[in-house]
Amino acid sequence: MFEGGACGRPVYNTPVGVDGELVCLMHSSDPNKDQGAFWEEFERILKLAGEGIADFSGFVFPEADFRDRTFTPRCIFRGAMFTRRANFLGAMFTQEADFWRATFKQKTVFGAATFTQEANFSQATFTQRADFGGATFTQSADFSSAQFSQRTDFSYSRFAQIARFTEAEFGQIASFSNAKFENYCSFSQTTFRGTAFRQATFTQGASFGGATFTQGADFFGATFTQRANFAWATFTQRANFLLAKFTQGANFARATFTKGADFTEARFTQEADFRRATFTEEAEFRETVFPKQENDSDRPGAVFTLARFEKPEEVIFYQTDLSRVLFHNCDVSKFLFSNVTWRKRPGNDKNMVFDEVVSLENENPSALRLPEDSPDERNYSLVAELYQQLKKNYDDRRDYWTAGDFHYGEMELKRQSSRRRNPLLRWWHRNLGLAAWYKYASEYGENYLRPVGWLLVVVALLAYLFPMAGLSPRISLQAPYQNVLASATPKLGYWQVLDHSLLTALSVAAFQREFVYEPIYPWGLILRLLELPLTSTLLALFLLAVRRHCRR
Repeated sequence: MFEGGACGRPVYNTPVGVDGELVCLMHSSDPNKDQGAFWEEFERILKLAGEGIADFSGFVFPEADFRDRTFTPRCIFRGAMFTRRANFLGAMFTQEADFWRATFKQKTVFGAATFTQEANFSQATFTQRADFGGATFTQSADFSSAQFSQRTDFSYSRFAQIARFTEAEFGQIASFSNAKFENYCSFSQTTFRGTAFRQATFTQGASFGGATFTQGADFFGATFTQRANFAWATFTQRANFLLAKFTQGANFARATFTKGADFTEARFTQEADFRRATFTEEAEFRETVFPKQENDSDRPGAVFTLARFEKPEEVIFYQTDLSRVLFHNCDVSKFLFSNVTWRKRPGNDKNMVFDEVVSLENENPSALRLPEDSPDERNYSLVAELYQQLKKNYDDRRDYWTAGDFHYGEMELKRQSSRRRNPLLRWWHRNLGLAAWYKYASEYGENYLRPVGWLLVVVALLAYLFPMAGLSPRISLQAPYQNVLASATPKLGYWQVLDHSLLTALSVAAFQREFVYEPIYPWGLILRLLELPLTSTLLALFLLAVRRHCRR
């Protein structure tokens, strides 16, 4: 009995082999016992309890019909056994209802029941169907370690306070469709064999950490107002999160999706964490909403770091904003990115990845952090590897424009990365190194207008400098000259001198060996030797950029 109390009732004359020990009528498992006497004693206990404790611990109930019944006392059914149908449809418990380790052998109905105080079904066993549809739990509801062998229905039920289903086991489909969890709920380590949380509402935190879904998991249209935890969860069949809403972040770290995951039109207002998650088959993120670039832009909106996709060609991101998504340490070379939005690079509006600029003070980009003695600010090589994968991805799909943006990003990281510890040498590498000049000249081969502009500048500058260094005509002129001041005579004007000098500069740029006006040794020759590699390099960069654009 409850709290170690003695039964105190007369010993029932139990048939041989039924109970195995001396018990009273209320505790006897004899299916032929006097039901009239049983219910008479039950009502006596209930009436005598008033608003105190009605102790039915260990009672063995025949078929029980409590439809629309109001239980005023605190009802203790600990270890009770309901051998036949138990019907609590519309029942009301005004005080605690304690069914700890109770066993329900036949169909059990608590539909539309109201539990005003705590409801304890911890370690209870439901052998047949269990129906809690439309039930209201005003205070805490504890179903931890409960066993549900057949179909279970909690649809349209309401949990006003904490709901615990930790380590519960559902043998068949469990429906929580349109259920309302107004406080924290825990399904940690719970085993589901088919479950539906369609349109369910989780107002406070919800934990499915370590839960196992051996059949389909349906969270269509579910709403998680606070953080949702699915870390270490296992989805053996398809996981459906279509139109689900996550307002305060969702944790799918180390979750396993064996038969596909569908997050189509799911909405993540805060961070969605898929670190080290495993996707064995397809994964769909069609029109999935992640936090955008303009909102709290230094924090990740979604994290796929170290996530493993065993069929990457079946992973699709369609019409999704990826401006705050981390992909480093995740091979994205075969993903399908269709009509997605990447982060925009300040200054030139090229596509870039969030991994390049994410604040390292956050928890998730830990792989981007380097030891304190490292000269670089972050792991540039890791982000460059991501750019290489994205470049290959878009190149393979012949989207060369976007691939060019990621080529630019890869080169930017190579320019910024340096093993030099000396600040001056690092500055030199980043601003005057070979990669830096490649950027200045043509944006790493992505801009064909820039080398043309620089080419015009070089030619114009040399056209101005050649007369100062001196030019010697190969043909007879009315007024030979050696510098721009001497040449400015009535016979040969200033602009005509520059015209001749421009002709010389163009001849050098065009690789001509013979000139109408020969630069005079030594400074003219030096300018000529300087112009030749500059113009040829710029011309090569122009042709390279044109080739890339024509290929597009």
